[in-house]
Amino acid sequence: MVDKSLVSDMKDMINAGAATADADAMLKSFELIKQISEEVDFLKADVEEGDYTCQMVFSDVKQEYWIKISKGEVDYGKGKFENPSFTITSSKDVGLGLFFGKVDANIVAPLGKIGVSGTQTNLRLFQELYEDVIDEFHKKY
Repeated sequence: MVDKSLVSDMKDMINAGAATADADAMLKSFELIKQISEEVDFLKADVEEGDYTCQMVFSDVKQEYWIKISKGEVDYGKGKFENPSFTITSSKDVGLGLFFGKVDANIVAPLGKIGVSGTQTNLRLFQELYEDVIDEFHKKY
């Protein structure tokens, strides 16, 4: 079961919008990925099969975060990760909007609002994972 305080915090941040959230809200989004993927079978399988690291860079506020999916474990932190599988670069508002389920990467990428470098296959797997997590969050909470 996802921690009640995390559910409350995420609901508040999503409702208020990415523009009002602190950049460190990224860590709460990563924690949500971790907790929901432990309780939903198909997400658990995605995490068990995954082996990649995402570096998230908020270029406007000069903050970096990373999340590692490997061997059934989700680990994350603040700062630079050496040799990530892929890097997503955006403004804080667009980046958090992605993880709040309010911004579609397929729409903003062609507009130049996010930059991506690294392994595209792993990027797609991660995109599916975080989109499924936010869908499950909205269904359950």
